[in-house]
Amino acid sequence: MSTKVELRRHLRQLRSEMGDAERAAAGDRLAARGLAWAASLPVIGGRQPTVCAFISGGTEPPTSALLHRLHTEGYRVLVPVCEPAFALSWVHWRPGVAMARSALAPVNEPVGHRLAFTELGPVLGIAVPALATDRAGNRLGQGGGYYDRFLARAAHHGHRPATAAVVYPHEVLPAGILVHDVLDQPVDGALTPQGWLIAAREHSRGE
Repeated sequence: MSTKVELRRHLRQLRSEMGDAERAAAGDRLAARGLAWAASLPVIGGRQPTVCAFISGGTEPPTSALLHRLHTEGYRVLVPVCEPAFALSWVHWRPGVAMARSALAPVNEPVGHRLAFTELGPVLGIAVPALATDRAGNRLGQGGGYYDRFLARAAHHGHRPATAAVVYPHEVLPAGILVHDVLDQPVDGALTPQGWLIAAREHSRGE
């Protein structure tokens, strides 16, 4: 079993070896699969359906097409911004939204009114970044800890929607490979350019 450091290094190397055309094609397929995933989630309340996602960067599975498809299909799309103490706030995303470099992390973030997760109202699902996930729902992140803390807080407040780790197909690993501890928060499944895979554990959600 590899350590998290070793596995992150290996997975980042594999991502860096992908060509631009291959990555772009993955983004197009991910948009279609992600829209189908969102449509499969139970609608909560009578408001505009809300989905939380993220703006990809570098070698991550591209989410730009997914964000545009969700917006076009009438979803309210919220994306995260980094706050002190490894917390996340959420900003409404729409095509053409102004972007600025985060002061806390090496990412670009949308400019706009920041909301706490508890202020968003009903959320159907959350697509979260990951380097890998296994078939039991264990997620390997980049190592910053933002999402593990966020998911733990959401569960504590009793408002944790369906969660999907956005990864490439080869980053869905057999159960037992990923090292995890009590601080690591599981997800309900993996969202890849090939489709939505439900985690093989109790209380999983999905199609």
